[in-house]
Amino acid sequence: MINVQRLRLLRELSFLGTISAVADSMGLTRPAVSQQLSQLEKDTGLVLVERAGRSVQLTGAGLRLVEQSHEVFESLERIDAEIAVTKNSISGDIRISAFPSFSSTVLPPAMALLRSTHTLLKVQMVEHEPAEALVDLMTKRADVAILDNLSHQDPRNEAVLYQPLFVDDFYVVMSEKHPYRKLDTVPLRHLAEEDWAFNRSARYYHSSIVDACLAEGFRPNITCDCKDTTTVLQMVRAGLAVSVLPGLALVGSTNGLIIRPLEPLINREVLFATLKGRAGHPAILECFRAMRAAYVRRVQPGLGTAALSNQPSLTLHGLESERDSV
Repeated sequence: MINVQRLRLLRELSFLGTISAVADSMGLTRPAVSQQLSQLEKDTGLVLVERAGRSVQLTGAGLRLVEQSHEVFESLERIDAEIAVTKNSISGDIRISAFPSFSSTVLPPAMALLRSTHTLLKVQMVEHEPAEALVDLMTKRADVAILDNLSHQDPRNEAVLYQPLFVDDFYVVMSEKHPYRKLDTVPLRHLAEEDWAFNRSARYYHSSIVDACLAEGFRPNITCDCKDTTTVLQMVRAGLAVSVLPGLALVGSTNGLIIRPLEPLINREVLFATLKGRAGHPAILECFRAMRAAYVRRVQPGLGTAALSNQPSLTLHGLESERDSV
């Protein structure tokens, strides 16, 4: 009989890449992890891990065992969810990993709503870019990961359920004195000769905008290479550059800026991700509903002020009823 805890360590190793990272994630020592993995090899009679320079990697047999383990852990998660349904209580801990523009806009009112309506539920959050959030989810450091369709593709995503929350349109952002302020919509090709400010820490956003520019026949001239969106906006306010940013990044940050819709339209679908086995857990369902409610009631109304009042604001996608389940 394969030990489930040892199998979990192998699975963690496939996502985290090093034994030290697995040890930190699981609260174990490095020798303890190595010992448990060696025992798993004895249990299975297979070589599952091999040296690769100073690090380790999974063998073909190890990768196949991890792939087959998804069903095991999905079943365990489903049992846990069924127990919670039987108890008919929204309680325990729920951990959310979300990217910055979501965690600064949608997440605060969503967490406040959960706290006020479910006093036995403890909600925690960590701010990570989508790729890191997916690893958080797969290694059980998060119960919910907020991703987008720019970055969620992953060969291991058969264990994950992705549910759309809303569509986030991208906008051209310029200073109040920029000549394009008189345009209702700004064609992306008009920005070919402009200096650009970019947030390099969000690499999937960065690459998607660069790809869109390349499709229009130019590469953006990045003169302000920033670590965060706050610095990008300050550079734009000062008239040093223009930028293209998602609507969520502009909520509450439009003073001194001109925001215009982009042509052609570029957007991202914001996704609620959880392990398939936990999708029916009452706390997960309530978290999903709270995030949709927070967006519709608190965030979306403020998005219309980011652009001209006669221009389209961000749109919902697939959110017909607040009572839909994950």
